[in-house]
Amino acid sequence: MIRHPTLAVVTLVVAAVAAFAVVDPFHLLVAPWFAGITVGLGVVLLTVWIALAITRRLARALVAVAGGLVVLVWGAFTWASIVISPGLSVIREVPGPPGSRLRLAIVEVQTIAVDGPTYSVRLRAGSGLLTQDSPVWVGLSEGAAPRDVRFAGDTTVEVIGSGGCGYRSTVSPVTLAVDPVHRPLRLDGC
Repeated sequence: MIRHPTLAVVTLVVAAVAAFAVVDPFHLLVAPWFAGITVGLGVVLLTVWIALAITRRLARALVAVAGGLVVLVWGAFTWASIVISPGLSVIREVPGPPGSRLRLAIVEVQTIAVDGPTYSVRLRAGSGLLTQDSPVWVGLSEGAAPRDVRFAGDTTVEVIGSGGCGYRSTVSPVTLAVDPVHRPLRLDGC
């Protein structure tokens, strides 16, 4: 028999939301924060649920300590992944096809590991906490920004690199999945 059925239901719902956040099928810009918070909350609720189901004090204390350690390690991992992730400074945005919620953003990628500017083209939709963001083209360190970006159709985007090379990708307007994501190998050519 399950003790504390309400806590069990809440724990299972939070676990399902946490799994969804980790998988991130909609490419949310705030996915690392969302996943970090929901997984941490899920671990706390699971720890409380298990601790309340145990009748022995020593076992309950061991579960609480183990859950606390898992939350601390997860919190450190989440914090590190957010701090290390690059900043994206928008240089220019290109609106999508008429009636579309999509847009292309040319961004300067700011990391602590790279000396010179690095540019990327991102497919975006929405705003605020529900902003979707997916890479389309990722330039090389110290390379130039792309010459042009545009929608070549409702589900096709095109990036013209600084050297004149054209890259086309197919995009999903719902999930913002991009196929392929282009990563040029050289600064001096295609």
